Amino acid sequence: MKIVQVQTQAEAGGAQRISDMVGEGLRARGHQIRTVFMYRKTDVYDRDPHADFILTEPPRGLPGQLRAAVGLARYLRAERPDAVISFQHYGNVFGTIGARLAGTSMIIANQSGAPQTRGVRGILTTIDKLMGTLGLYHANVVNSRWTETQFKTFPEAYRRRTSRIDHGVPAPSHRMEKTAARVALGLPQDVWLAVSSGRMAPSKNQTALVGTLARLPGIHLAIAGTGPEWDAIVALAESHGVKDRLHLVGEVPPNRIFEFLATGDAYAFASTTETFGLAAVEAAISGLPVVTSNLPVMQEVLTTEDGEPAALFVEASTDGMVKGLAEIIAKPELAVSLAAAGQRLKEQYSPARMCAGYEALLSPQSFSHGRNPIDHFQSA
Repeated sequence: MKIVQVQTQAEAGGAQRISDMVGEGLRARGHQIRTVFMYRKTDVYDRDPHADFILTEPPRGLPGQLRAAVGLARYLRAERPDAVISFQHYGNVFGTIGARLAGTSMIIANQSGAPQTRGVRGILTTIDKLMGTLGLYHANVVNSRWTETQFKTFPEAYRRRTSRIDHGVPAPSHRMEKTAARVALGLPQDVWLAVSSGRMAPSKNQTALVGTLARLPGIHLAIAGTGPEWDAIVALAESHGVKDRLHLVGEVPPNRIFEFLATGDAYAFASTTETFGLAAVEAAISGLPVVTSNLPVMQEVLTTEDGEPAALFVEASTDGMVKGLAEIIAKPELAVSLAAAGQRLKEQYSPARMCAGYEALLSPQSFSHGRNPIDHFQSA
């Protein structure tokens, strides 16, 4: 089957990691699959032989967005895929429209956020609800039990096309040595290092992590990622006099994320909103003790199938992160226990299981009945 995955922007984010795994898994199953990005934001996919770009830089204003949308429709019309898998809000909307204009009716959308009622996200939610209810895409994937419940008030015609496929989360192929990893990434030796990863945006709340440096003078913090909050994070570190203990390593490509995680003594995640929390689960599977915000979805995905927590759950604030990291430092046995539980999540979030779920949705039986023939592909 010829498949195109539609993403909004090319950068090293969680949605992009998922489409990477889906693409790799479906290619291994004999499918022809490419990923098209509406625009290039960073260079992380420049050397990917399976990636294409509609625009080479972020669009400016409405004219730029229209060029991206029209370019995507033309791309899909030229490719004539048998199926389209779309990701992120704009990817879902413009991917569905472009696929329909190209004559592709087998369309799978992915919900990367809870429904919104205000602003641009509110408009996109309304469009998504209409598309799903009318059946403009034949399947609609949510990635956790918590996310699935956010759509419980949507029309039944929308909900019957919804399938839950928990994210696959890769595991490191081998254990990396901390000293070598710190050398490779230019991070200091002989310090207690908390690490975190993710786009530098207000919802990721990395400023709460920077605040911990002022309250825990013995630790250092390394953050992998880029985004609009970079300058604010640096300014906050400077105002607290802790810039020398904050290490911003920039965007880390997917094939080096486990090298970055290997540098840490613990993983800190203060996000205020998530639908899955791929980065934190990835850190847990890599063997790091995790301190994370106590969002219901984080408690769901970071609990093993036998009910053991694979993270320390705290308030999404500086106070909460200070409390959690201090407890990890003071109780080495707790760190060992959390790390062991985290590694047991490997099978729970198998990328192969996730890809099998998508392949089932692409089957003729699924398409003809308008829903997943294997019900919910879920881990818990």
